[in-house]
Amino acid sequence: MCELGERLRRAREERGLSLKEAASRLALKVAVLEALEACRFERLPEPALARGYLRRYALLLGLDPEPLLSLYPAAPVSPLPPPRPKGRRLPWGLFLALLLLGLGYGAYLLLRPSPARVVELPPEPAPKAPERYPLRVASEPPGARVYLDGFYLGQTPLEAPPLEGGRRVLRLELPGYRPVEEEISLDRPLALRYRLQALPENPGPPPQEAPASSGKLVLKVEGRSWLRVTRGGERLYEGIPEVGAELAFDLPVEVRSGNPGAVRVILEGKDLGPLGEPGKPLTRSFP
Repeated sequence: MCELGERLRRAREERGLSLKEAASRLALKVAVLEALEACRFERLPEPALARGYLRRYALLLGLDPEPLLSLYPAAPVSPLPPPRPKGRRLPWGLFLALLLLGLGYGAYLLLRPSPARVVELPPEPAPKAPERYPLRVASEPPGARVYLDGFYLGQTPLEAPPLEGGRRVLRLELPGYRPVEEEISLDRPLALRYRLQALPENPGPPPQEAPASSGKLVLKVEGRSWLRVTRGGERLYEGIPEVGAELAFDLPVEVRSGNPGAVRVILEGKDLGPLGEPGKPLTRSFP
């Protein structure tokens, strides 16, 4: 697999997306994304359109599209013909056959009927670059975390830079309030405002703190992040937990996170802080 396809596949798996889910969000065929990840460029449409698909796929996966576009071949390269050996003459029989073939083709060109009409089709126009529109999101109360197609944009009140238009999924999350998720049509500049509904108070006992017993690892999810926890090759957990969830595991384990800055680590009752930096996928082992 080439470097371009490996980057795309790794970023998609870290987001917890399947090829079918990614193709559905981009309104593309699964075969297009499979060809990009497998570097089967001959199965893609013309380079200009295929590069547009590559740009949209990179943005969906949270990647900078420019380095990936530089890896996409500009045009197919055909191999050079082997050099003709010097000093060798054609056999007389082959020379005579080529001469007769040339004479026959010349006679065909002279005697063939000329076409009654020649229609020249105009060249197909290059694909139009996707339109981009600004997005404003406000909430009451403010401070809600805003996600677009699963990517974190910031907190309300939010004024995002121009984003690629189309059908997008917007989600707002604020601790103590019901999350809001809806599909929006970003075909013009949008200014959205939401009134968040507070969650009912839990009449039961207050949540218990994670036990400080030895041999335990507790992961507190403070933001949206994909997680995978394994032990000796056995997968103990994989998915995107709800914000505010606490996951406890017996040691030893290995933790993989797509957004380590949103996951707080408590090892044997000791708070070690975030798993890593926000937005930089990381794998850590806890023996």
